[in-house]
Amino acid sequence: MSKKVAVFLADGFEEVEAIAPIDLLRRAEIEVDTVSLTDESLVTSARKVKVVADKVINEINFDKYDMLILPGGPGHENYFKSQLLLDKVLEFSKDTKNKKIGAICAAPLILSKLGILENKKAICFPACENGLLEGKPILTRERVVVDGNIVTSRSAGTAIDFALEIISQLLGSKKSKEIKDEIVYSKK
Repeated sequence: MSKKVAVFLADGFEEVEAIAPIDLLRRAEIEVDTVSLTDESLVTSARKVKVVADKVINEINFDKYDMLILPGGPGHENYFKSQLLLDKVLEFSKDTKNKKIGAICAAPLILSKLGILENKKAICFPACENGLLEGKPILTRERVVVDGNIVTSRSAGTAIDFALEIISQLLGSKKSKEIKDEIVYSKK
């Protein structure tokens, strides 16, 4: 069963938090579209790396995606500039069609501000925890947290863990282990 994911790129996104999951998900044969939040396909990362997104937000059909992924970084607040994205994140969070959301680093703040994380286990970048707590989640200290259809993770340093968990959520733990072994990943 094939799966399709949209990774949203806002100006100022954290490179590792976007590119590591894109790479690993594609290795797992999950179809990944990178999506710009503006009408321009060129997006500038936190460290001024220019990336050409596969699509722009106004041309995608959200119904075709199984998961929406929000990388963090200093540009995470740019997600609030797209009401369409915010509406779809809320819709996906309700899990009416087995849809999922992933957010890493500062991006879980978006979920918190939308009220999605109330009474759910979640994690974010340590410096953002006070903001996350405004949405009343159950804050944990794990590298990656899954609660229902929401996957959150801490930072660029946990991007591989985040990607492997997404693979596990979409294709099962066997496929996740296969990719982990393929990249010779170890936390030691």
